[in-house]
Amino acid sequence: MFKNFLHLFAFVICISLLAIWQISAVFVWPGFLSEFNLIPIVIVSLLFFYNVKEALLASLIFGFFLDLFSFSFFGLESLTLIISLFLIYRISISWLTNRSIYSFLIINLLFILFYSLVSSLLLYFSYFEISSFFLWQKYFWYSLSFRLLWSLIISLTCFTPLATATKSLRPVFLDKK
Repeated sequence: MFKNFLHLFAFVICISLLAIWQISAVFVWPGFLSEFNLIPIVIVSLLFFYNVKEALLASLIFGFFLDLFSFSFFGLESLTLIISLFLIYRISISWLTNRSIYSFLIINLLFILFYSLVSSLLLYFSYFEISSFFLWQKYFWYSLSFRLLWSLIISLTCFTPLATATKSLRPVFLDKK
């Protein structure tokens, strides 16, 4: 019991520190470096290599910290992360396997796409000012392309170390009898 509590406490502290680092350091970097976002990659990695419960807990913690320091309505980031997690979880259990780098890359890219679309859609409908729709704005596509590029680079570099560290990707067809 104490070991489980200690594991949960360490998990919450690590996720909280990563969220604070993301908010305080990465978002203020210049240019395309500010689009470097580890939060979706950590959530997808937890979903892919562990289970949906840990990914959901990480989404709630990340969302809470992002909501605290956000200028939009409280709960936007949490809601966006949870909706995106739900969508990729449904896609991953119905169409993809959890045993290949291709599935990992597709899930990461889809999470970034869903995260950007849902957050921009919720922001668009939460403000009562008249502005152009976010899909017609150049900055949305610029930001999305850099987020997808960063996600692709980080996913490619982190897949093998994560797969060897977790040992959850054992081949099912090579069982010895």
